[in-house]
Amino acid sequence: MNKYAYIHGYHAATHALCNEDRTIKEIFITKNAYKKIVENNNIDIHKFNTKIVESKIINGMLDGNQVHQGILIVSEKKKIIAINDYDFSNSKRVIFLDNVVDPRNIGAIIRTCAAYNCKTIITTNKFEQLDEGIIAKASSGGLEYIDIITSNNLSNCLNELKKNKYWLIGFDSEANSNIEDSVFNLQDRIVLIFGEEGKGMRNLTKKLCDMTYRVNTIGEIKSLNVSVAIGIILDKITPNSG
Repeated sequence: MNKYAYIHGYHAATHALCNEDRTIKEIFITKNAYKKIVENNNIDIHKFNTKIVESKIINGMLDGNQVHQGILIVSEKKKIIAINDYDFSNSKRVIFLDNVVDPRNIGAIIRTCAAYNCKTIITTNKFEQLDEGIIAKASSGGLEYIDIITSNNLSNCLNELKKNKYWLIGFDSEANSNIEDSVFNLQDRIVLIFGEEGKGMRNLTKKLCDMTYRVNTIGEIKSLNVSVAIGIILDKITPNSG
């Protein structure tokens, strides 16, 4: 497994460059992208090991036909936090991903969470095997602002969160109750639980939920992409203070 993350794309790269917690090894950038970065951001790119290259060089460093917009950052991977090492005291809203493993989906979820200042995501240890560059690109830079917590036993993790006075709220397109009819105290500590697309939450996860809701749709399609559903729900239940 590659020990480095290949962060590519304009927004993902600029947010990574602004993140003091990112340890950046080197930057590969085209002349046009270099000019755009320097003119539009308060970033001292000269302090990094920066190499001006042609676009085809970056193409060759990435798998597939990934859109890099003329910049690729080679950095140490994001620090992933073990569940037992995380301080949840300031986390009123936690997103819990029950077996969601598609990197682009996870990136879109992270982008939504960053937009709503929901800074804590819990997922499986499989996260560390995923392509961080794809996740960062799909998150449009949001990965730099979210804490990623992993656990090798999500059921035990949910039980611990419940002991710490979190409400466990699951979301399922087949749930009887509609999120629009829910009544939350905005100061409550809530874990919002989402399963993988297609299969949804696992049965054991559903059993641990205090409540399950659906997002009501008015068209013929009754299920939503998980990142869209998360945005709708966070818009409803996020305290103004974040």
